Amino acid sequence: MLRRLIQWFKRLFRSLFGGKPTSSNMGDHAPDKPAPPLTDTDLEFLFNQLLEGVHQARGKDWAQKWLDNIEHRVSTQRWVEWLRRFGERLLASPTPNNELAARFVQLGNLGLGQVGDVAYEIGMQVLTRNQGEPIWEYDGPDAVNTTLPSPNNDPVEEKVSQAENSPTEGATQTVTLDQLLIMLQQDQNLRQQIAQQLSIDTDDPQLIVQELINQYHAPSQSNTEQT
Repeated sequence: MLRRLIQWFKRLFRSLFGGKPTSSNMGDHAPDKPAPPLTDTDLEFLFNQLLEGVHQARGKDWAQKWLDNIEHRVSTQRWVEWLRRFGERLLASPTPNNELAARFVQLGNLGLGQVGDVAYEIGMQVLTRNQGEPIWEYDGPDAVNTTLPSPNNDPVEEKVSQAENSPTEGATQTVTLDQLLIMLQQDQNLRQQIAQQLSIDTDDPQLIVQELINQYHAPSQSNTEQT
């Protein structure tokens, strides 16, 4: 009886003085507010965090865990849709964005499924949109003059003069960067020659192609920084 009377007095005082229920009184009755939807700006910020982690050589396991931890907020389909829109902006921009594109390619090389595949595709499109500009020239016995493919991956010319393989001296073979990668995977001598020309210590074809792209774009990045 006394307890009921005390509760009645409490309710009375609340009604008189406008007291509001405290969080302890509300207990679990307060519904959880859903998290606000992520905007494209939010996704760009998050994706840059992922790219930075990969750039710091944290590896595939770290990147996959990062994507898994955020999947409840950003699904794979959502990432792909945003990447497509973001890629269109990059390709339409007059700024080279070579460093960002190289990080996209680096992410794609980890093998992270659809997100990595789309990132790789966009990165290569940005890096190779200047059709016909050489990224590497080798003046050894097996002279190769490699040029970048166009954004739609249409092949451009690569002159391969190989006396033992080509019946016509100075013959022209049309390849893409993907085909160049296959050539490197199949020819250990070619890998060694290119790695020596690039002054890198690796036998990994993908790393060699990546270094070709990096060294090709390095002068343009330097000029951009100076201006």
